[in-house]
Amino acid sequence: MIEELRKHFTNCSKEEITDIISLCMKMYSSKKIEHAELVLTSPDSFRVKVLRAKDTMRNMIEKTEKSLTITGYSISDYFAEMLDVIIKKSQQGVYVNDIEKQKEALDRLMSYCSRFLQIYEYQKQEDHKMAALHAKLIVSDVKKSLVSSANLSYHGMQGNIEMGFLIESHDKAKQIEEVMKEMVRMKVFGKYK
Repeated sequence: MIEELRKHFTNCSKEEITDIISLCMKMYSSKKIEHAELVLTSPDSFRVKVLRAKDTMRNMIEKTEKSLTITGYSISDYFAEMLDVIIKKSQQGVYVNDIEKQKEALDRLMSYCSRFLQIYEYQKQEDHKMAALHAKLIVSDVKKSLVSSANLSYHGMQGNIEMGFLIESHDKAKQIEEVMKEMVRMKVFGKYK
């Protein structure tokens, strides 16, 4: 291969050709690998072969090792089992940023608030009275992101037909995290009291 490159780059020394090959190998091995899969909520009678929202969410939450960000419009008691896992993760030192809406779940989470479990709520803006947090996101370890239409409720996990994507990409997860942090800095989201 060196000889072939030297034919095309006659002014380069053997060492320079070796450096070029080494640089190309580093670039190739550090190539960003991104992957996306469809995630579905549907009645059990729909036998569609894709990832299921409830299983995907549970898997993401259980496998999180460092940080977890969750947003949602609606959460119900149906999600209580996963709330237990979130609380346990925060007690193990996983940083959890939870941006939710439903008071029942928030009251339960608030009793476990610490530096590892942060809860924010959307702050109504005077000039945007009709706006609401409607995004349904889970970001795990700034590596995997679930972006879906599914609320954290029975219908979001079982009864409705909801779709989204599980995205394995550090860059996309980081972008979501940065947008959420910027919204906290802009006081679009404030600490839940």
